Amino acid sequence: MPAPCPGPCNNAWRKAEQQLADDSTEHHLTPTWGQPIHCPRCTDRAHQQLNDLPELVVAVRLEAVYGTAPKVVGTIGRTATSPAFPGQASRVLAEHIVTGLLGLEDVIRAGRRLPNRTARGREGADLAAAVTFLGAHLGWALDRYPGETDPATGETMDPAALIRQWHRAAEKFTRRDARLEHRRIPCPRCQLLTLFRAEADDYIACRNLACEVLLTPAEFEVHAEQLARQYGLAKAA
Repeated sequence: MPAPCPGPCNNAWRKAEQQLADDSTEHHLTPTWGQPIHCPRCTDRAHQQLNDLPELVVAVRLEAVYGTAPKVVGTIGRTATSPAFPGQASRVLAEHIVTGLLGLEDVIRAGRRLPNRTARGREGADLAAAVTFLGAHLGWALDRYPGETDPATGETMDPAALIRQWHRAAEKFTRRDARLEHRRIPCPRCQLLTLFRAEADDYIACRNLACEVLLTPAEFEVHAEQLARQYGLAKAA
C-alpha cells in the first residue's frame, strides 16, 4: 500500500488533515502518493536542488570575501565591541551545508556497505565529491529513507528534506528564494487580503492563522469571478 509522499507536494494536504483532526474541518484534498516513498516530482526536485548546491555554496562563500564589517557600537566607559566578524555568517552556513553533505554521504556509504572516502580536507573538493556521490546514489536513498525524524535529536532523516533545508537556507542567504505571490482579493472565508501562493505550491493559502483556508487554482478563479460579478452589480446599482 503506497504512503503519501513526505515532500512539500503534500503540505496543503497535511495541513488540511491536521485541521480535520483538530476541529473536524472537512476537506476535499487528496494526497500525492509516493513511488514508493517520494513522488516523481519531489524526487526530481531533490536531484535539481542537490545539483544547485555547489554554485549556491560558492555564492554564500563570496559574502565572506565581500561582506562589509559591522558598525562598532558602544557607550562611554565601555569597550566598543563588534557582534561578528565580516562574513562570519556566510562561513558558518557554508560549513554547515558542506558538513551536512559529507555526513549524508557517510550514511549512504554505510547503508550500501561502501568504503569511506578518506581524502578530505579541502572544502571545494569535498563539496564536489559529495555532490557527485550523492547524485549517483540519491535515488537509492530516497527509496529507503522515509520522512522520519531521529528520536534522539528530532532532526529529519529524510535525504530529500535535508537537501531542501540546505538549499532553502542558501537561497534565502543569497536572496534567491522564491517570493510569495499575493492574490489581492479578499479571502472567501475571513474576507481579509491574505491569500498567497508560493511558487512551488499547488494551492492558494490564506495566511491568516485564524483561517488558513486552502483553494485550488480552479476554486480561486471561481471565487474571483463571483467577486467580479458582485462588484459589477453593485457598480451598476
